[in-house]
Amino acid sequence: MSDPLGPLSQLGTQGLNKVQGPKIVAPVGEPGKGSQGDFKSALLEQIEQVNRLQQDAEQAKIGAATGEASLEEVITATETADTAFRMLLAVRNKLVDAYDEVKNIRV
Repeated sequence: MSDPLGPLSQLGTQGLNKVQGPKIVAPVGEPGKGSQGDFKSALLEQIEQVNRLQQDAEQAKIGAATGEASLEEVITATETADTAFRMLLAVRNKLVDAYDEVKNIRV
């Protein structure tokens, strides 16, 4: 499975001084290359990663309210978390569509 966060993986922590930046998990493996993990564990890792990004965004908002973070840091963290969540939601929707297709196959 390729990294569902795609270009977000390269963001790292540049530009986020005081607020802790996103912690991106490396992809489990490329399809067809003998990846070690299974789909379930890869999906769970990505869900945990999106949760961490959302928590980091909340911390950035709190940091801005207390004066510890700039508006730029808050916007970056919030947009990163929002994009990651939208991409995870797209994966979920594709899984539901695939399940519906399999469910409707006549045996």
